[in-house]
Amino acid sequence: MMFDECKLERDAPFVLSSGRRSRVFYDFDLLKPRETAEYVKRLIDEIPSDVKKKIDFIVAPAVGGIVPGFLTAFALDKPLVVVGKEGKARGPQFKGGRFLVVDDVITSFQAVNHAISALSKECKCLGALAYIFRGNLQDLKKQTFPAFYLARKEQEE
Repeated sequence: MMFDECKLERDAPFVLSSGRRSRVFYDFDLLKPRETAEYVKRLIDEIPSDVKKKIDFIVAPAVGGIVPGFLTAFALDKPLVVVGKEGKARGPQFKGGRFLVVDDVITSFQAVNHAISALSKECKCLGALAYIFRGNLQDLKKQTFPAFYLARKEQEE
Protein backbone atom coordinates (compact mmCIF):
# COMPACT_ATOMS: atom_id res chain seq x y z
CA MET A 1 0.00 0.00 0.00
CA MET A 2 1.12 3.52 -0.75
CA PHE A 3 2.95 5.23 2.13
CA ASP A 4 3.03 2.14 4.38
CA GLU A 5 6.80 2.64 4.69
CA CYS A 6 6.24 5.87 6.63
CA LYS A 7 2.97 5.11 8.42
CA LEU A 8 3.08 5.12 12.22
CA GLU A 9 0.20 3.87 14.37
CA ARG A 10 -0.42 3.85 18.10
CA ASP A 11 -3.28 3.64 20.60
CA ALA A 12 -2.77 7.15 22.01
CA PRO A 13 -3.60 9.68 19.28
CA PHE A 14 -0.92 11.83 17.70
CA VAL A 15 -1.60 15.57 17.76
CA LEU A 16 -1.30 16.68 14.14
CA SER A 17 0.07 20.08 13.15
CA SER A 18 -3.53 21.10 12.40
CA GLY A 19 -4.29 20.52 16.09
CA ARG A 20 -6.50 17.58 15.20
CA ARG A 21 -5.82 14.09 16.53
CA SER A 22 -5.29 10.73 14.86
CA ARG A 23 -3.98 7.31 15.80
CA VAL A 24 -2.12 7.35 12.46
CA PHE A 25 0.77 9.64 11.54
CA TYR A 26 2.77 9.74 8.31
CA ASP A 27 6.44 10.53 8.91
CA PHE A 28 7.90 11.32 5.49
CA ASP A 29 11.37 11.68 7.02
CA LEU A 30 11.39 7.86 7.06
CA LEU A 31 11.42 7.73 3.26
CA LYS A 32 14.67 7.13 1.41
CA PRO A 33 15.65 9.97 -0.95
CA ARG A 34 14.79 7.94 -4.07
CA GLU A 35 11.35 7.06 -2.63
CA THR A 36 10.72 10.73 -1.92
CA ALA A 37 11.78 11.71 -5.44
CA GLU A 38 9.51 9.02 -6.94
CA TYR A 39 6.51 10.22 -4.92
CA VAL A 40 7.17 13.81 -5.99
CA LYS A 41 7.41 12.71 -9.63
CA ARG A 42 4.00 11.07 -9.22
CA LEU A 43 2.67 14.23 -7.52
CA ILE A 44 3.78 16.37 -10.43
CA ASP A 45 1.91 14.02 -12.76
CA GLU A 46 -1.27 14.88 -10.80
CA ILE A 47 -1.05 18.55 -11.80
CA PRO A 48 -3.25 19.19 -14.85
CA SER A 49 -1.16 20.41 -17.80
CA ASP A 50 -3.14 23.67 -18.09
CA VAL A 51 -2.33 24.45 -14.43
CA LYS A 52 1.31 23.37 -14.80
CA LYS A 53 1.81 25.86 -17.66
CA LYS A 54 0.61 28.77 -15.50
CA ILE A 55 2.87 28.19 -12.44
CA ASP A 56 5.32 31.04 -11.79
CA PHE A 57 6.67 29.75 -8.47
CA ILE A 58 6.24 27.09 -5.78
CA VAL A 59 5.34 27.79 -2.15
CA ALA A 60 6.21 25.33 0.62
CA PRO A 61 4.92 25.61 4.19
CA ALA A 62 7.58 24.74 6.76
CA VAL A 63 8.32 22.10 7.88
CA GLY A 64 6.53 19.31 6.01
CA GLY A 65 6.39 21.05 2.67
CA ILE A 66 10.08 21.89 2.35
CA VAL A 67 11.33 18.64 0.80
CA PRO A 68 8.41 17.99 -1.59
CA GLY A 69 8.27 21.71 -2.37
CA PHE A 70 11.97 21.87 -3.20
CA LEU A 71 11.79 18.76 -5.38
CA THR A 72 8.69 20.07 -7.18
CA ALA A 73 10.36 23.44 -7.78
CA PHE A 74 13.49 21.68 -9.03
CA ALA A 75 11.54 19.39 -11.38
CA LEU A 76 9.47 22.28 -12.80
CA ASP A 77 12.45 24.68 -12.80
CA LYS A 78 10.51 27.26 -10.77
CA PRO A 79 11.60 29.48 -7.87
CA LEU A 80 10.77 28.26 -4.35
CA VAL A 81 9.33 30.33 -1.51
CA VAL A 82 9.27 28.76 1.95
CA VAL A 83 6.81 30.11 4.50
CA GLY A 84 7.82 29.60 8.12
CA LYS A 85 5.42 28.93 10.95
CA GLU A 86 5.76 32.58 11.99
CA GLY A 87 4.28 33.59 8.61
CA LYS A 88 7.42 34.99 7.03
CA ALA A 89 8.10 34.14 3.39
CA ARG A 90 11.72 33.21 2.64
CA GLY A 91 13.16 33.25 -0.85
CA PRO A 92 12.31 35.40 -3.82
CA GLN A 93 9.66 38.02 -3.15
CA PHE A 94 6.86 38.20 -5.69
CA LYS A 95 4.56 41.20 -6.01
CA GLY A 96 2.35 39.12 -8.30
CA GLY A 97 2.32 35.80 -10.06
CA ARG A 98 0.68 32.40 -9.85
CA PHE A 99 1.83 29.68 -7.52
CA LEU A 100 1.24 26.17 -6.29
CA VAL A 101 1.44 25.31 -2.58
CA VAL A 102 3.21 21.99 -1.96
CA ASP A 103 2.97 20.20 1.39
CA ASP A 104 3.36 16.63 2.61
CA VAL A 105 -0.11 16.14 4.14
CA ILE A 106 -3.21 18.31 3.95
CA THR A 107 -5.64 17.88 6.81
CA SER A 108 -7.44 21.16 7.48
CA PHE A 109 -5.77 23.42 4.86
CA GLN A 110 -4.47 25.45 7.81
CA ALA A 111 -0.81 25.35 6.66
CA VAL A 112 -1.77 25.93 3.02
CA ASN A 113 -3.88 28.99 3.85
CA HIS A 114 -1.23 30.27 6.27
CA ALA A 115 1.32 30.10 3.43
CA ILE A 116 -1.04 31.86 1.03
CA SER A 117 -1.66 34.70 3.51
CA ALA A 118 2.10 35.34 3.76
CA LEU A 119 2.25 36.36 0.10
CA SER A 120 1.21 39.52 -1.70
CA LYS A 121 -2.52 39.81 -2.36
CA GLU A 122 -1.67 40.15 -6.05
CA CYS A 123 -0.35 36.57 -6.09
CA LYS A 124 -2.83 33.86 -7.10
CA CYS A 125 -2.94 30.32 -5.75
CA LEU A 126 -3.47 27.78 -8.54
CA GLY A 127 -3.85 24.87 -6.14
CA ALA A 128 -2.45 22.79 -3.33
CA LEU A 129 -0.40 19.65 -3.91
CA ALA A 130 0.28 16.98 -1.27
CA TYR A 131 1.16 13.34 -0.91
CA ILE A 132 -1.93 12.75 1.22
CA PHE A 133 -5.28 14.43 1.84
CA ARG A 134 -6.71 13.27 5.14
CA GLY A 135 -9.12 16.05 6.02
CA ASN A 136 -12.85 16.03 5.68
CA LEU A 137 -14.57 16.90 2.43
CA GLN A 138 -16.12 20.05 3.96
CA ASP A 139 -12.59 21.47 4.41
CA LEU A 140 -11.89 20.67 0.77
CA LYS A 141 -15.09 22.32 -0.48
CA LYS A 142 -14.34 25.56 1.42
CA GLN A 143 -11.19 26.24 -0.60
CA THR A 144 -11.13 28.61 -3.57
CA PHE A 145 -8.48 26.50 -5.33
CA PRO A 146 -8.21 22.82 -6.28
CA ALA A 147 -6.26 20.22 -4.31
CA PHE A 148 -4.17 17.55 -6.00
CA TYR A 149 -2.91 14.55 -4.03
CA LEU A 150 -1.76 10.97 -4.42
CA ALA A 151 -3.87 9.34 -1.73
CA ARG A 152 -6.91 9.93 0.45
CA LYS A 153 -6.12 8.47 3.85
CA GLU A 154 -7.72 8.14 7.28
CA GLN A 155 -9.36 11.25 8.59
CA GLU A 156 -8.41 12.70 11.94
CA GLU A 157 -10.57 11.93 14.96
